[in-house]
Amino acid sequence: MIDTTWSTASEPEEPGMPTSPIEWIEVRGGRVGVDTGSGALCSAALGPDGRELIGGTTGVGLLRLALPIPGYGSHFTETGTHGAPEVVREDDDTVRLTWSRLTTPHHTAPVRVEVELRSAPEGLVVRAQVRNDGDLPIPQVAFPQVLGLSAGGQDPAARVSLHASAAGHPPRVGVSGSDETRLRLSRGTVWPLRQLSMRPDDASFLETPLQRYYGYGAFEFSMKWLDYGDSRGGLTLYSRDPRYRAQGLLLERPDRARDEFALRWLHFPTIAPGSTWDSGDFVIVLHEGDWYAGARAFQEFAAEAYPYDAPPHIREALGIRSVWPAIRHAPVNFTLEELPEYAEELADPSLGLAELCVWHWWEKNGLPIILNPRLGTEDDLRAALTRCRGLGVPVSLFVSHHLLRDTDESLQEWKHLNAAGQAVGDDWTYGLDFLPRFRVPFMGTHAMVRGSLLARGMRDAILAEHARLLELGATSTCWDQYWSWFEPNYNPSADGAPDEEGDRLLDVGRAIHELVRSKNPRGTFSGEMVTEQKVPVLDYTWDWRNGADLDEDAPFRYVFPQFRLNANVNEHPRGSLLAFADGGLINVMPGQMHSHRLAEHPELVATLRQLATLRRRFLRFFCEGQYRHVEGLSTSGCHARAYSHGDEVLVVLVNPTDAPSSATVAVRPEDWGGRTLSDAPRVVALDGTPADGAVTAGYEGVVEPDGLRVLLFS
Repeated sequence: MIDTTWSTASEPEEPGMPTSPIEWIEVRGGRVGVDTGSGALCSAALGPDGRELIGGTTGVGLLRLALPIPGYGSHFTETGTHGAPEVVREDDDTVRLTWSRLTTPHHTAPVRVEVELRSAPEGLVVRAQVRNDGDLPIPQVAFPQVLGLSAGGQDPAARVSLHASAAGHPPRVGVSGSDETRLRLSRGTVWPLRQLSMRPDDASFLETPLQRYYGYGAFEFSMKWLDYGDSRGGLTLYSRDPRYRAQGLLLERPDRARDEFALRWLHFPTIAPGSTWDSGDFVIVLHEGDWYAGARAFQEFAAEAYPYDAPPHIREALGIRSVWPAIRHAPVNFTLEELPEYAEELADPSLGLAELCVWHWWEKNGLPIILNPRLGTEDDLRAALTRCRGLGVPVSLFVSHHLLRDTDESLQEWKHLNAAGQAVGDDWTYGLDFLPRFRVPFMGTHAMVRGSLLARGMRDAILAEHARLLELGATSTCWDQYWSWFEPNYNPSADGAPDEEGDRLLDVGRAIHELVRSKNPRGTFSGEMVTEQKVPVLDYTWDWRNGADLDEDAPFRYVFPQFRLNANVNEHPRGSLLAFADGGLINVMPGQMHSHRLAEHPELVATLRQLATLRRRFLRFFCEGQYRHVEGLSTSGCHARAYSHGDEVLVVLVNPTDAPSSATVAVRPEDWGGRTLSDAPRVVALDGTPADGAVTAGYEGVVEPDGLRVLLFS
């Protein structure tokens, strides 16, 4: 429902509130106000208490265009700032804003901009279309712009809980005062009042401490979703656009003295004269409570749009094993002839390890892939893989070819070029005995340049290499840096628009996934850095993430609870316990790059066996249930995670310290719409035996150092 009201002189006016009419739109979780003078979102009020998340408007609308002109490269034009919209209110809860041109003091831009805001069951659907009727290209669009976001977290209990994680995470930045305002991304958290701050006397370059930019497709911004707010409520924004284009999220504090923030979703489409750009659908959802409600809203769309397609043995496995036959610039750890000895340790089904991933069997990154001659010959590799297959152990060969060698071996048309036409360098020279170990000042043997999937020849070469690895006997392949570069590729040889590498990356990944599965139904295609669009393509991730880091990945785990995010663990059992609690695919790496044998670490082996038994025992929660993170949990003295399966609830709690801990857990399924618990759980310890501590709807007991308890409410 839409209502139009005017601000009146008889009412005290908030700073920044518009004096032009406001279109009020009733939406899921509350209502939003649209300033008709600028087209800005000037209000986002939560229902039923009316708490305001946006503190008014300064006349800046939802869309901004970069429009470089001679002598003014940073010139831009913006809705509201450079023109008022024509406003049409439609009967079906839709507001349509139109600009036929935008005029700055330096240039009149003949661009037609149309922004549609439509109330729907899923939330406020926002979409923009830009038609470039001028003679200058438009290299960037900021849309949507949600400005004037307030910071109002005042919940003391929530502040205390933010400090209480026994595993030491998050927040990684201390939170103090009355602030618990956060921006939650799929694999990271930003605390803007603390992380986007400057002293009054700080004269830093361009005031860059007041900005954070996150490219989409890897690291924190790995899902086109965000939630801004605190434990009492927030605003979720997500995209339903299936395209994987270069884009990113800019979080900014425009004024260091004000507790207000601006979110801008940046796109890099290069809108040529005479062409049109469409944003696809964005959805804004207002909600009470923490970010979980926003994750559920995105899950309603994403679970159907991006179905997970991993083989059953990967879904069910406790983990995988990774080994390094060689480390750069050091004697080899083992030869290819010895690889089956590592595989033989995985043949024990009680460990629950699904496959063996082999790193650094190649000499250098790039194409073509060249076997490291210190490890053996291609015939040796084929023989080793045959022996592993005979042991019943699948082997995944890890490859790195998104980076190219900075030599004549790499074709110019395959290279990712920046806006100046330069190849983008990336130095991966490292070694355990260097000082420093990474990016060595006096050696550059692995100085690489970025390749681009916008080169057909490179795509064909990658597919041919993966086919060759399968022909050699590999069951699976794993792709290093499986993400599109955050910046557009301006190579004139590219066979697509500068921002389209991500779509080509997905195409090649689908082809590899199909090829691997056609050779062996147990074959997998894995890679570094998942996004929602990669969920149907990747069977699991190989990221440099630890068991404790899965806490930052909670929104992604919540939306895609069955997808296997890896967690790297060494010989210390604590990493495996934390990874198990969060449902991670445990990537077993004792000795890390030194690749110790499992037999050298009996305590780790015993822990893995116990965890594998527990996973099989409660498999329905991990493979069919819903990961809840700490939704509905109140805890102290432990690291705890909740899962639901129908009316059943599972809680895994860990004491990740060196001393006994008095742990308490209270469970409230009603927080996610479940039934209130009236009984005590069954409690089992790490070894699967019954344990004490059960109380009604929770647990109270002492947990030994690096101990674990599983609570089952059924």
